[in-house]
Order: sequence, then C-alpha cells, then structure tokens
Amino acid sequence: MALNIHFFRDNSLPKLDFIKVFEFFDNYPEFSIYYNDDEVEIVYVDNTFNFSYRYLITKKSRVHGIYKISPQYGNVNFMLEMPILIPTFLAKEILTIAQRVCKLFELDIYHDSFTDVHPFNLVDVLVLFDNVRRETIEEQGLGGKIPFNPDKLNEICKYQRSIEGLREHYNNELVVNLVVPIISDNNDQFGMSYVYQVGKQTLFPPHLEYIYVKEDNNSVFLVKAEDFYRELAKYLDEESHFLPNMYSLKGRAAKKVRREIKKLRKLAINHQGFKPVRLCDVIDIK
Repeated sequence: MALNIHFFRDNSLPKLDFIKVFEFFDNYPEFSIYYNDDEVEIVYVDNTFNFSYRYLITKKSRVHGIYKISPQYGNVNFMLEMPILIPTFLAKEILTIAQRVCKLFELDIYHDSFTDVHPFNLVDVLVLFDNVRRETIEEQGLGGKIPFNPDKLNEICKYQRSIEGLREHYNNELVVNLVVPIISDNNDQFGMSYVYQVGKQTLFPPHLEYIYVKEDNNSVFLVKAEDFYRELAKYLDEESHFLPNMYSLKGRAAKKVRREIKKLRKLAINHQGFKPVRLCDVIDIK
C-alpha cells in the first residue's frame, strides 16, 4: 500500500539533469541508489523507525490517465513511492524531502486523484496523504497496524528522532534509549515500553505504559509505568523543556533507586506474553 507521487516539469525548462538529482540524494546517508536495466531505485532506509521508502526513475511512464495532463508539462518518469500506513510524523519527513526536490529541480507533482499537474504544496500533499490513508483503512482495514492517540504518537516520534540530540544535550551522562511498542499475544494490551538499567542515570520519554527493569545480574522484569513512577516518584526529576511527561533519574538518585527494586519486583507482570512492534506500524488515528 503506497502513495505514488509523480514528478513533472514545465516543458519550457531545460531537460532534468539526473546526475544532479543523484548528487542531491548522495548528501543523505540514509539513501542508497541502485541501478538495473529498467529503473533506478533511490531507497531510503530508516533504522530508527525500521522502515523504508523509495524514489523511482523509470524508462516508461507509470502515470495512469496521462491523457488528462496539460501539454504544458512533461513527464520525467520520476516518482516517489511512499508507504501509506505510517505515522503522520514520518509522512511529514518524507514529504519535506520531496518538497526540497521539487524546489531545487523546478518540479511539479501529479497524483491519480488530480485533474492536472499541481505545484508542490506541503500542506496540500499532507492532506492528500491523510485522505488516501483514511480511504485505504476504510476499504482494506488496518492490515495489522495499531491505532494510537495522534498527539501522543507525534511526541513519541519526536523523541525517537531526537535521541542523539538528547544524548548530547545531557553530555552523554544519561542513558537515552529507544521507545519500543509492545503488544500482548492476544492483542488486548498494548503500549510504549522502555528499558531501564538499575543504577544508571536515565531519561524516560513521554507516554510510557511499560518499563523493563534490568538488574545488575541481567535478569529482567516488566512493570507498568504508572507503578514505576509511583514507587520512584521522590527520585525523579521532570524534564519538560523538550517534551511533556518526560522524567529523569540523575546523580545520587540513580544509585538510591536500588533500595526500591524489591518493591517494584513485587509489581512485576508477565513479560513473556508481550512481543515488540515497529513504531512505524503504530498509526495516529482516533
């Protein structure tokens, strides 16, 4: 399931220089370029969110209904193929790069739902993405994706994308881990999880439901975040300068927490009944 956006160029302009297009993508380390006899694939691999998407340069046009398009525009056989069942946060990132491509190479866009070629407008294309995603879900269902509160998911994604920056902000003194969504085997319990190493100075991201507590002997138990925060409240500092509902364990407090671990262990729940989910498979719909 993908949203296909085709690029066009005004025929009064010079021919698109694809060497410069390749140079543009070479500036992004996440993009790799692959060549074969029929097409060039420009693939973006996102290791933080564990998903990918691609641009294609093809020998033949893949535009349906090209007869509708004004002769003012030429099809350059260049398109963006992006997944549709992803968080809006990721769609914005993808389309922001597409916006740069259009601006730099003087390109306009076409989608099958358009009557003609349009100038690229980020707001309009995000509306298109949202509409196509909603229609896809109505017609085909969620396809295993998990619905989640839009505001919360946006903040979680913002945290996830900012991990390296947060580590630098705290001078690499705090552990800043990835958020991992987890779901129970019978799909009746779902939430954002996080790993906490006992004794380590740690930053806790927003909107957690579960925390894996890893002890010095590497044994691990799982507790609900609300129980974790309640038992350790006196040791936690609120970190609201970047996102709401973030907390930290710093300095001596991080060491003193050890005395509370027995209490936490008594609140442990069965972590064997949960499995991880990719964050890109969580969808911001109500």
